[in-house]
Amino acid sequence: MQSRRDILKALGTTMAASAAGFSVAARAATLQAFADGTDADAPWCLLSPLELGASVGKGWRLSQLGGVKNGASVLTLQHSQHGSARVHICARKGQSHGLTHTQLLDLVLMDGANGHRRTREDLARVVTGIGKRIGKNELCAVDDSMLDAMNSMLTHEERMALYGPENLL
Repeated sequence: MQSRRDILKALGTTMAASAAGFSVAARAATLQAFADGTDADAPWCLLSPLELGASVGKGWRLSQLGGVKNGASVLTLQHSQHGSARVHICARKGQSHGLTHTQLLDLVLMDGANGHRRTREDLARVVTGIGKRIGKNELCAVDDSMLDAMNSMLTHEERMALYGPENLL
């Protein structure tokens, strides 16, 4: 069976050639910072061409995308009636544990319910749409060093073990 690395290498050349928006260098720099798991600029290249304040459907808007902290970036969505929702973008290794996922990343809704409460359907659809966009953008600057860095990101479970759930909300 091919590894994720082999598949991404095969796809990387065509994806990088067709990527629009941010330059490949800008994408590589923000993805590298994101992958390093250190405090870094927010990885807006993952959401390109969306920007702060953009509508993502069903009345939800992009309110904030935090810099990388504790191995993940926190995306905050805002709705005039339903308040805010925090989605942690973290590494995916093996089975997904998020609301949605890409080849490399998990999008985990952090609402304090620990999976015991149903997610609003409109919010789930919006996060799934964002996941699809991230899935297209995450392959834009693939090379060996980027893949190594992406493989070193923290999964949700690793983050929970290292920092505790109370410190990740």
